[in-house]
Amino acid sequence: MRRKAKSENAVRITVIAGLLLLGLIIISDKIYRFFRHPSDLVLIDERQTETETSAVPVSEPLRKETTDTKIIQQASLALAGLPEGYTTERKSEESVQYGIFGSAAQNLTDFRNKNDIYHLKDMTLQIQEETVTAMNQLAEACMQETGNTNLLVYSTTLTYQVQGALYPDDLPDRNTGFCLDLAFLNEDGTISAVTSENDAWLRENAYRFGFIHSVPDAAYHFRYVGKLHASVMKEQDISFLEYLDELRNYSVAEPYQCCNDTTVWQMYFVPAAAFGSTDVPVPENKDYEISGNGKDGYLVLTFGNYE
Repeated sequence: MRRKAKSENAVRITVIAGLLLLGLIIISDKIYRFFRHPSDLVLIDERQTETETSAVPVSEPLRKETTDTKIIQQASLALAGLPEGYTTERKSEESVQYGIFGSAAQNLTDFRNKNDIYHLKDMTLQIQEETVTAMNQLAEACMQETGNTNLLVYSTTLTYQVQGALYPDDLPDRNTGFCLDLAFLNEDGTISAVTSENDAWLRENAYRFGFIHSVPDAAYHFRYVGKLHASVMKEQDISFLEYLDELRNYSVAEPYQCCNDTTVWQMYFVPAAAFGSTDVPVPENKDYEISGNGKDGYLVLTFGNYE
């Protein structure tokens, strides 16, 4: 009996000692953690409190904050990287669709300012004003150089999807107001299509007045892009889409440049901001033109005299 009591006392002492040791270890660990990383518990509590007290979704405010920040950063980067003598012009998000390289129409008018050298199939045709001016010049040159006064504007923004239509194709850039579908008005009042076989003068000379074939397979379809752009495309023998792709390789810091005896032109691409408006670099003391490319950026043309 005495040996049994001693054994039981030894077990109790061992258990108590183990518990005391375990408690000491736990206390020591907490003291160590507190002095080793005193701010951990505070940071965790703050994160939990912030999450638990948010009563509305954070996606919209965060996106707006991110968008505004991104625009500010892009503007700052643009200003920081501007060449001497340049500033910026702010363009709205939708403006990327407008201009001679755009994909949408803006400020259309009619042909009230046309000359009497060419004809219209429809008096209600809508067009960009500068396209009318260029068509006047094209028709006058055609008359002077060939004697023909039979050019006819068959369509502009309309697609003639009816039986017997001369040009029923649904071409992608017709709605810009910079395009003309030309035909020939015959002496008997009938209309003949412009084809690759009978448009030799137009094909060789339209670029002089700012027109190009934006759809290579459509000999009758002309798009106004301005004399300089049309001349470069003609000289380089590249298509409209190839030209747009090529200009993406040039920036305001390293623009594409061409010149004649008196004038220097520079062209460069500016990517549109991911959200909101874009600050487009432009020269302070030279004339310039900005056009959206209809997709993701702007093409800038600057021009001025030799200094």
